[in-house]
Amino acid sequence: MHRLGLGVSDDTVLRQLKKCAQGTAEPPTVIGIDDWSWRKSQTYGTIIVDLERRVVIDILEDRDVVTCTNWLKRHPEVEVISRDRCGLYAQAARQGARQAEQVADRLSRSP
Repeated sequence: MHRLGLGVSDDTVLRQLKKCAQGTAEPPTVIGIDDWSWRKSQTYGTIIVDLERRVVIDILEDRDVVTCTNWLKRHPEVEVISRDRCGLYAQAARQGARQAEQVADRLSRSP
């Protein structure tokens, strides 16, 4: 992973993020959900961030509606979900966290 100037593999970075995520003491109530690329434009995962504490709390292996919905169902304490306008995360939030308010970023505009 030389783009960040780090001499470590992608797997090492992910292991460290997951290790830090497991140490979160209090359950998150305000989260951000977004996708990220395991391999550029080929394979995507989902990253979930505790926005109040500014820490990664989980990394999901894919960006599938069912995977994200199941994660949200296991975290009923979530009150607010910040997400992009991707229909996948909107659907997951509706199905897995009906109690949560969804906040979506604004639409991108072409110059």
